[in-house]
Amino acid sequence: MTQALCRPAKSRASRDLRLRFNRSLKPSARRRILSALIGLPPLTGSPISVRALPQLTAHRGKLLSAVPERGTPVHAGSFIRRREIILEHELLEKPALPLIVVHEIFHFVWVRLSNAARASFTALLAEEFRSNARGELGESATVRKQLAGGSLTRDYVCESFCDSAAWLYASEATRGRTALGRRWRDRRAAWFAATFCHSLRC
Repeated sequence: MTQALCRPAKSRASRDLRLRFNRSLKPSARRRILSALIGLPPLTGSPISVRALPQLTAHRGKLLSAVPERGTPVHAGSFIRRREIILEHELLEKPALPLIVVHEIFHFVWVRLSNAARASFTALLAEEFRSNARGELGESATVRKQLAGGSLTRDYVCESFCDSAAWLYASEATRGRTALGRRWRDRRAAWFAATFCHSLRC
């Protein structure tokens, strides 16, 4: 493994977030992954390892590689205790890479947020539900929202948090179309601005 310390020039870049890349990752892929960190709020924590494997699928709570006939295809997976992100190999060449990288990093952020912060974000989503707000800010949250059937499940809240962060902090060029109304997008952006005004652990 080799370590890269991201210290981008932008004032809002996450200067203390460190990634360790597997040797198999080409320099071009490393640069694209590091570019996703520019614009993140200040995040600190132990290094996160990053590697890529082919044909990722999720099957019964496990991440599989090169077994396409089993499970559901996924772009990436995060392992919080191991502090590792695994990316789908073909994703390394796709425009959506920065978006997925930010999403996965915020899985580490979510588990280290205070109970009050998680409750506050959940309350924000609850208000959206009460107001019959439709849509989400990413594919993962959209799928979980549909499966939740109107309930604020832990999986949905977490994916909504990570998709919101990816939508907010990844470059505009990587964002897809969102189905969530502007009123609710603005409220989520304001929540992130207030919550991440100081450095947080991930």
